[in-house]
Amino acid sequence: MTTDYDVVVGGGSVGGLSFAIGAASRGLRVLVLEEDEEIGEPEKCDGLVSMRAMRRYIPPGEGCIQSRVKSGVIHSPSGLIASLDASRSAGAVLKTGARIEGTAEGGGLVRVKAGSSYSCSYYVDATGPAGILKRNRTRLMPAAKYEIEGDWFTDGEVQVFIDQKRYPGFFAWVIPRGDRMAKVGAAGFGVNSFKTLDSFLEGRVYRIITKVAAPIYVGGQVDQFVSGRTILVGESAGQVKPTTAGGILSSVAGGTIAARWVAESVERSDALLLQNYQRDWSEEFGDEFKVMKRLRHLYEGLSNRDADKIVSALGSKRVSKKLSATDFDFHGTAFLSALGVKGTLQLAGVLFSSEARQVLSSLV
Repeated sequence: MTTDYDVVVGGGSVGGLSFAIGAASRGLRVLVLEEDEEIGEPEKCDGLVSMRAMRRYIPPGEGCIQSRVKSGVIHSPSGLIASLDASRSAGAVLKTGARIEGTAEGGGLVRVKAGSSYSCSYYVDATGPAGILKRNRTRLMPAAKYEIEGDWFTDGEVQVFIDQKRYPGFFAWVIPRGDRMAKVGAAGFGVNSFKTLDSFLEGRVYRIITKVAAPIYVGGQVDQFVSGRTILVGESAGQVKPTTAGGILSSVAGGTIAARWVAESVERSDALLLQNYQRDWSEEFGDEFKVMKRLRHLYEGLSNRDADKIVSALGSKRVSKKLSATDFDFHGTAFLSALGVKGTLQLAGVLFSSEARQVLSSLV
């Protein structure tokens, strides 16, 4: 059956573009539809990922790197600090300003409506928050992000501020990007994110360059990545960390793995091959996401007193040294590995919340 394209991708996200690069490099006819007028604008992702991890999929050029992270600092509600040393589209057609209005599947193809109508063998949903809204609205939380100019942060040092009263279920953050510039943000369940971020910045001298409202998802991967001839990648598939909502590596992996199996499906005219996509992604990320979902459950149940104890434990020289040597892209298992079985059980024993103790103890 003749189609306009082999695949139409809804959304020029990192997952969508990774898919487009992989699929086009395998000879597929790919169309990417992005609702904004420019890819990557407004910038909704703060882009914290290790070079080692990215090289496994798409090696980034130097022009893609805004700043290199040398250290991280976690601030507890009472002011305790834990410091960590971290020093250690190929042939696709792209249309911007094209919002996905709907899709319809039938007769062995998918019709995609985005102003014009396009027919394709498969549709890839990489629309991010818009896509996940259809599947799990309850695990979305409001977030506000500013790009600012100031001199009260240190280039290369990422800072995280924990306070369950001000940022329930999440935190505030500062990610410097060189030349007195930084990305700052705040998020939490049930908060006015912009008022919360303004409160965090109160008393600090800064100039706002850009403002972005960007809801973030912390519910983990969805049950099914493939439904009929529709394939979910990136945030639409819940391929973002349940702990921090970061998802560059896992989304790029999702797009890359999906592209391989869609190409196989087109070549062999066998849609059943698409099921291998979820299997392969889960083999690489499934266990880590399970750990992170349990850590998120733990985190949401913490009191500020509990948070102080965890930051104090992370700030010890032994744990800090271990964390500095681990892979922050897989920080769930890194956290448990750094504490060790004995340390995890000891920490669980002194936490104020009985529910937090139970969750932490179950992870070892």
